[in-house]
Amino acid sequence: MWRPVFLIFLGVFGYLSYQLIYGEQGIKRQEALAKQIQYQENQNQRLSQRNDALRAQVENLRKGKDAIEERVRTELQYIKEGEVFYRIVDQ
Repeated sequence: MWRPVFLIFLGVFGYLSYQLIYGEQGIKRQEALAKQIQYQENQNQRLSQRNDALRAQVENLRKGKDAIEERVRTELQYIKEGEVFYRIVDQ
């Protein structure tokens, strides 16, 4: 009499254990989601820092002519009147 009850109990216990570990809401799924969340938070932090740097750069360009002049000098090789430009070429 106890043997069928024990086997049913063992089967239900095995099924529930499997669902707890490998099921759709199981521990393995939670670990995978936690890793994805951590990766996304790191990605968001990196992008947030980049956005802050870009905002600061835009604000600097809006407020000061020195920043605009520096940018033109470095990117477009702008030379003021009266300055001498030297280019060093490696052989």
